[in-house]
Amino acid sequence: MLTHLVTRAELTAGALAAVDDLRLWARLADGDGIPLAGGGLVRTVVEAGEPSLTGPGGWLAGVEPEDVVALRLRGGALELSIADLTDFPAERAIRVVQEFGEQALDALRAFAEGLEPAPGVPIDVVVLDLLMKAPETFADPLPPLAPLLREASLELRGGRAGIVGAPWDTESVVDLAPLDVIRLALVRSALRTYDEGGDLSKAITYLSRSEAVLARIADEVEREPLGPALIEALPRTEPAALLLIARSAEGEGRSFEASGLIDEVLSLAPGLAPAEQDAAEYAACRTNPADPLPARAAHLFRQLLAYGYRPARRRLIDDLVALSIRVAEPALADLALFENDVVGEFLDARSEWLRDDEAELLESWRRTPLRLWEVLDVAGEITLRDVTDGGKGPVTLTDELLPRQALPGDLMLTRLLGDGEGPHVFGHPFKVDPARRDEMLALLTDPVDPYAVAAFFRRAGRPAGPADGGTRPAP
Repeated sequence: MLTHLVTRAELTAGALAAVDDLRLWARLADGDGIPLAGGGLVRTVVEAGEPSLTGPGGWLAGVEPEDVVALRLRGGALELSIADLTDFPAERAIRVVQEFGEQALDALRAFAEGLEPAPGVPIDVVVLDLLMKAPETFADPLPPLAPLLREASLELRGGRAGIVGAPWDTESVVDLAPLDVIRLALVRSALRTYDEGGDLSKAITYLSRSEAVLARIADEVEREPLGPALIEALPRTEPAALLLIARSAEGEGRSFEASGLIDEVLSLAPGLAPAEQDAAEYAACRTNPADPLPARAAHLFRQLLAYGYRPARRRLIDDLVALSIRVAEPALADLALFENDVVGEFLDARSEWLRDDEAELLESWRRTPLRLWEVLDVAGEITLRDVTDGGKGPVTLTDELLPRQALPGDLMLTRLLGDGEGPHVFGHPFKVDPARRDEMLALLTDPVDPYAVAAFFRRAGRPAGPADGGTRPAP
C-alpha cells in the first residue's frame, strides 16, 4: 500500500501525481494499465516529463483536498481508499527512511564514480527492495513517501531520492574528482541540515582536505550566508571554518569584518588560494593618496567590477547574459552594476577603505543615468551628443580606444562617469542600430529595466559595442 496527499488540482484533473509517492504504481501502470477494483483501468500518462495516474470517470469520487489516499495492489488490481494515519507503525516508517538514506548515499558514490546518471536512487527501486527484504513494510498505510523522506533530510528530484546537497545539476561537478563530488555533497548536507548542537567535525575535515571543495562551498556561503547558530558552531581554530565565516560576512555586506577574518585564515594557513584571492581584492581597495583622482577613479571602477563578479552578485550579470548574448557580457556587467545599485552596495560594504573624494565620486556615479549618445566626430578625440529627450549638448572625451572604433553617426548606449576632471567611459558601450533608435529611447525611462535592455540586444542579433561585441580591453 502506497499513500499520497491529494491536492485540489489533482482532483480537478482526475489524476494523481506519481513522480514520487506513487512512482512504483506508475511504473506498473505504464502501457496496458492496471485494473481498478470496481471496474476500469488505472493508466500512467506523462506530461512535461512528469507521470500521473489516471482512472475511469469518478474514480476519485469522495476524496477531498488534503485527504491521504492509499493505493494497494491486491490480486492484480489496485484498491483505492482514504488512509487514516492517526496510528501508523512507526518502526516501519523508520525502516523506510533508513533504507532510503543508505541507498541515497550509495547512489551518490555510484554517480561520483560515473556508474549512475544522477546522484539519487530511483524511488521505485528502493520500494521494491524493501518489499523483497521485508514484505510487511507497506502492509499498512504509512505517511506519503515525499514528506516522510524530506523530513528525514532527503531531497527528491524526478523520481529519485538523494541526500540534501546532492549535485542534481550534474554538469556543475564534471570537473571534480569522484571523492570531491562526495565531499561537496556531504559538506552541503551538514551545513544545510545543521541542528543546534550538531557535529560539524566531519564537514570541516572534508573541507580541509580539498581546496576545490572549500572554494565551491565558500562561494555558496557568500551567496547564502550562514545563520548565527551555524556560525557559532564553526571552530574558529580551523582555517576552512574561518573562511566560511568570512565569506558569510562578505555576503551580508560586511567586507571590513571579512577582511580581518581572512587575515586570520592566512595566519593559520598561508597560501590558501581562496583566502589569498580575497586578501588581494581587499588590499586593492586601499588606494595611494598621492595618485590623482582620475587614476584612482579608473582603479575604483575595476574594484567595483570585481565586486560585481563576486558570488553574492554574479547572478545579476548571469541573468542579463541569459537574456542577451554571451559576447555582450562586458557591457551587460556594466549594466548590472548600475541598474541594480551594486555601486551603493559597494559603498556600504567597503566605505572603511574609501577616501572622501572616492566616496563622493561613487555617489556621483550612482546618479549618472544610462544614455544614448550619437557620435559626432572622431578626429583624435571623440565628440558625443546625448540624443535622449532633454539631453545634454556635445561632450568631447579624450579616449585612446573609442575614436578608433567608432564612426560619425554611430549610436552608443553608455553612461559618462566623472573621473574628477571630466566625463569618461569606464565601461563597455553597446552599439545601437540607428534604425532602432526610437525603440531604445523608449527603454530609457526612469528607472531603466536592465532585463529589457539586455533582451533588446538579443533581438537585434548582435550586441556589438564600439569594440564590436565587447572586445574593448578592461579599463
